[in-house]
Amino acid sequence: MNRMIIAQLYCFVFILLLAFGQSTSSKSTNGIFTRYVRIVNHLNKKPLTYHCKSADDDLGLRILQPNGQWEFSFRVSIIKTTDFYCYFFNGKYHVAFDVYIQGNKLVAKCGGNHCIWTAQDDGFYLYNMDSRKQVKLHYWSK
Repeated sequence: MNRMIIAQLYCFVFILLLAFGQSTSSKSTNGIFTRYVRIVNHLNKKPLTYHCKSADDDLGLRILQPNGQWEFSFRVSIIKTTDFYCYFFNGKYHVAFDVYIQGNKLVAKCGGNHCIWTAQDDGFYLYNMDSRKQVKLHYWSK
């Protein structure tokens, strides 16, 4: 009987560690809870200015040169929803959208643990890892 209580206690502590130990972070991480977002600049000879953040992490204002790419990784939370969004600027055009939403259909559109967003002159495309196709999901606004 005493062994059963100890085993239950270990299980409870393990669940608590999983629940509270998996916080969002912009730092590189490894593991089953790790997700990746990549931004690719395929604008015609123009830099892409962007600012990505979540409720917990501000990744700062950045400039991505033509044909450049930038990737960040984070661990999803078991308790709360992890949501990263970005503001993008292309000359006089701009757009803002969620680049990752935990538990949302967007994750299925990514086709795995990587969400790859490509900026083009006519808008933003999301690459699906399973189908190996890009789908335009966002348009530039003035």
